[in-house]
Amino acid sequence: MSASKESDTKIDVQSLPETSAPPPGAGGSAAGIFRRLKKDDLVKRGSLGLRGIALVFSLISFILVASNKHGDWKEFDKYEEYRYLLAVAILSSLYTGGQVYRQVQELSIGKTLLQPRTAALIDFFGDQVRQLHIYSLVLGIIFHFP
Repeated sequence: MSASKESDTKIDVQSLPETSAPPPGAGGSAAGIFRRLKKDDLVKRGSLGLRGIALVFSLISFILVASNKHGDWKEFDKYEEYRYLLAVAILSSLYTGGQVYRQVQELSIGKTLLQPRTAALIDFFGDQVRQLHIYSLVLGIIFHFP
């Protein structure tokens, strides 16, 4: 009797749905992987280029502020706002130079100097501090000179 019960039981077997090829760039094929690697490399090189430009402008601002020696009432050292501007220019140049150095090392060696999460936190907080310094400097200059 048990043999007849087993043969009477019908099992409903469904076929697996057919999988279609992933869309281009989704990472399913070698071409998609290479496309993503090219995109990541382009983003890293573009970021390095923009940081390099920021470093050049930071150095130019530092040089201009430090060399501001006109004499008499235009003397740089007499105004606290300009000393603050010099300090911000120095910090901005050092921070941007450090970022450029780290990114050049990562691109040339192929290994990261810092963990990605740590690097992202340093970038974020460094950018926020630099932005805060620039805003406070601008506000100090605006409200000091009527």
